[in-house]
Amino acid sequence: MIKKYCDIDAGLDFKVLVEKLKIQQDSPEYDEFSELFSKALSVARPKALLKKAAITGRGVDSLCVAGAEFHCRMLSTKSANSDFILLFAVTCGSELDRIKIDGDDFLAAYWLDIIKEECMKQAFEYIQKQARETCNYSRAVSLCPSDSGSWPLHELKQVFANLEPDAAEIGMGLSEYCFMSPNKSLCGALLDIQDQSEVCQICDFRDKCEQKDCAG
Repeated sequence: MIKKYCDIDAGLDFKVLVEKLKIQQDSPEYDEFSELFSKALSVARPKALLKKAAITGRGVDSLCVAGAEFHCRMLSTKSANSDFILLFAVTCGSELDRIKIDGDDFLAAYWLDIIKEECMKQAFEYIQKQARETCNYSRAVSLCPSDSGSWPLHELKQVFANLEPDAAEIGMGLSEYCFMSPNKSLCGALLDIQDQSEVCQICDFRDKCEQKDCAG
């Protein structure tokens, strides 16, 4: 059964975003951003899905889950002590895509993208909390199909299929080439990873990262 969360607080903080975007209070951009922020705040509805899926088979480089076979050594290894994994999807919400931005207003488009990203982060933190509270995860870390990671991007289609039709019901879509909509969406598996070094093993940017004290 999929748990659907559609009442997640967007968690938008005007002062935090102004500081992040380095917008000066006495600049024309301040009023423009304030107007955009108000529009976004009035419609933002981040959403999430969480599915507890039984593991039905396991290989060195593969994992069978809910009728799908995922080819990812990391996924198999890091779930070795469990008989299930948590499949998830989070999105900033399609409502933010309805905010009209002039085609040549690249700054406003960038601001809106940052707002959408913040909303997606709130949805992700929300399901991390749900994983800890409902499945006794000590630390819920995401592992997602990607071009650069250990889990092939094309298998995103299988993850997405396991979350249908609920994914469509919360406004998420997946193209033939594995582009998700809205653009600030995330889909994959949550693993119960306790040690920071293990978190770094999963991270797609581990080889380029210069942070020694990453929060994961």
